Amino acid sequence: MRRPRVKVEGEGFYHVVSRIGGKRFLIDETEKAILLGMIRGAAAFSGVEVYTYAVMSNHFHLLVRVPRKREISDKELEKRMLALYGPAKFNAVLKKWAQWTKRHQKSRVEDEKARMRARMYDLSQFCKTFKEAYTQDYNKRHENTGTIWEGRFKSILLEGSFHAMTTVAGYIHLNPVRAAIVERPEDSKWTGYGAGFKGDALAQEGLRSLVSRLYGAADSTWEQAVAACRSAIEGKLPDSAGANAPAVSPRHRRNGRKGPAGAGRFDARAAAAPRGGVRPRPRARKRGVRQARGEETAAARAGAHRVAVRPLPVPRTQVRGRRPRGLLTFPRNTP
Repeated sequence: MRRPRVKVEGEGFYHVVSRIGGKRFLIDETEKAILLGMIRGAAAFSGVEVYTYAVMSNHFHLLVRVPRKREISDKELEKRMLALYGPAKFNAVLKKWAQWTKRHQKSRVEDEKARMRARMYDLSQFCKTFKEAYTQDYNKRHENTGTIWEGRFKSILLEGSFHAMTTVAGYIHLNPVRAAIVERPEDSKWTGYGAGFKGDALAQEGLRSLVSRLYGAADSTWEQAVAACRSAIEGKLPDSAGANAPAVSPRHRRNGRKGPAGAGRFDARAAAAPRGGVRPRPRARKRGVRQARGEETAAARAGAHRVAVRPLPVPRTQVRGRRPRGLLTFPRNTP
């Protein structure tokens, strides 16, 4: 049975992790660029904000914000579709819609637009969009079949506080260092922190947006974002009392946390939040042989099992000494 995913109504912050199946290292430098491009395209389409990331050879990490769901116009929908599909597929979809409208099938166009809007502002739909697209693209280029991912993605609901967000960001940025790929986190090309040092505008924008939200400022500079991230990476963040607290907790470093990450009051609120995911409903079981046997076994263990043996009924014709009708008789062999 699939465990329900912890998601909150409205705005939410999440740490997302997903791994390649079979303990394989399939994501080389070229694949990392393709996967990162699809992640950014899916984010632009779904309205999810990617604060930072780490793309490794066999898994990836994302720190994202899922905004509150809102209605969007047709013009904005087409803009998001262009970011997701690219010019060729986007023009093909518009051409198909134009043909439907010309055939007086406007309802089909509206239904397809409604399905696309339903995929927005949702963490599960966001991850499904780019993971499925990357699997199909990878299989086509490498003549592979089946999914390359190890099941569903994992997500941890985060409290939107300074400590929680910068702690997870520091944990994500240290992935290449723990894997002995680079000596310093800013040397990595495939993290938001390292890509920002190399001039990646989208990576810088994500970290600036994160720090601006945490500081409550209108627009933070790249230098302020670097200072906040560096404090988290070094393991020291100012707490409410003015002392220093470890940024990347050992529990989160082991990636063993299965519940929300934040203060105690936040954990209690998140535990009471509605959960997504798929939970199959138990089917009503008909009374049959298995259920009857189970009840008999339980009764026997309790010492209340009794079996009444009845003699087989004897036909009346045999009682009277006459041969029953319908039976074949054969003559005896006499000397």
